[in-house]
Amino acid sequence: MNSFTGFMERKLLPLAVRIEGNDYLSAIKDGFIRIMPFLIIGSFFLLIANLPFPGYNDFIISLLGANFISQLNYILDATYSVMALLVIISTSISLAKRWKLNEISCALISLVSFFIITPYKLPQQNGGAVTDVIPVFALGAQGLFLSLIATLLAVRLYRLFNHPRLTISMPESVPPAVANSFSSLIPSFLVVVLFWLVRLLFEVTSFGTVQEMIFTVLQAPMMKLGNTLPSQMIAEFFVSFFWFFGLHGDSIVTAIMGPVWRSLTLENLQAMKEGVPQVNIITQQFRDVFLICGGTGFTLAMLLVMLWRAKSKRMREIAKLAAPAAIFNINEPIIFGVPIALNPLLLIPFILVPVVLCVITYSAIAFGFLPLTSGLEIPWTTPIFISGFLICGWKGMLFQAINLIVAMTIYYPFVMTLDKQYLRDEISQNEQDFNEIPAAE
Repeated sequence: MNSFTGFMERKLLPLAVRIEGNDYLSAIKDGFIRIMPFLIIGSFFLLIANLPFPGYNDFIISLLGANFISQLNYILDATYSVMALLVIISTSISLAKRWKLNEISCALISLVSFFIITPYKLPQQNGGAVTDVIPVFALGAQGLFLSLIATLLAVRLYRLFNHPRLTISMPESVPPAVANSFSSLIPSFLVVVLFWLVRLLFEVTSFGTVQEMIFTVLQAPMMKLGNTLPSQMIAEFFVSFFWFFGLHGDSIVTAIMGPVWRSLTLENLQAMKEGVPQVNIITQQFRDVFLICGGTGFTLAMLLVMLWRAKSKRMREIAKLAAPAAIFNINEPIIFGVPIALNPLLLIPFILVPVVLCVITYSAIAFGFLPLTSGLEIPWTTPIFISGFLICGWKGMLFQAINLIVAMTIYYPFVMTLDKQYLRDEISQNEQDFNEIPAAE
């Protein structure tokens, strides 16, 4: 075990540290986090339209009219359906903050750059006049990767061109808003021209547009790969592994896999909205709801074992202190309090549990025992059973209970071994303290 952890520490931890500190990946991660409230709001309205109760839709239609269900989608259309635009604004602001650039200018130039290389369609004529339309799919799942690439390139180019020799300086008497707009004029012009040339270049290729190339060559293969059991097992392994060394494994792995999971989630959500079957097993909710209850490693199971059978004072006290946070899937008190971090005894179950649950849950969905996740965006802090019901109905609650039992079974022998060690240490310490008490004269 020591040789394994030593090898991984030498070879993988430096890479993990670089990933965690990478400006581009961190900006993407922060960008998704910042738009999370709007995705949850959109999902809330979709949930109202699709609560998993028999006869619910008929009741709502009889009470509020046939159009009410479709009217609930207005909020969804303004959030999930234009996720690419939200990601552009949020990610560009995050990157601008890291590089100390003007945040508004970066957000605007990123939006303009994205629209330059986004294909317009002319699907209909109104009174003889052709109407330009940006297709909705270009702003949703299919445009998500393009929006990220366009944003990172636009802000990076803006930073490159934001040189004193390429900026127009205004007198101090000029209002700051006016001065900022003029200082960004030349850098923005150069970025716009470059993106325009890119669009012209792709129009003479077989792809026709940048978006078609990215979706065909990059996004579709990554989504196909990310929607497989082996890829998710590998992702879960590294999330737990990095946490073992005290690094934020979720941040490191989701910086890479997050856009893939979100795109798969968005496809399921769009299918739910259109009333057709979902297609993707792996989504963000697949992980949040079934693999990390109580926090990474499904440590809610470990906590329950500690509360149920632990005899050492240290275990019992940590369990009591960690329980309120664990209800909402926050497990730093357990990771650093037990500890799991740098504890070779707990490395095995901490890595094994999410991987095993990944196999069980994926198999259950693949064989039809558990429905595919709906694509609804719920807070990752949603407690167990509530989250399962919202995403997969009563079957989701039942399967969370099954996963909880499986995880407790795996954790049990390791927790009990550590508890016995702590108990022996406590008894030894008590005996030592007793022997150090001076005898009465």
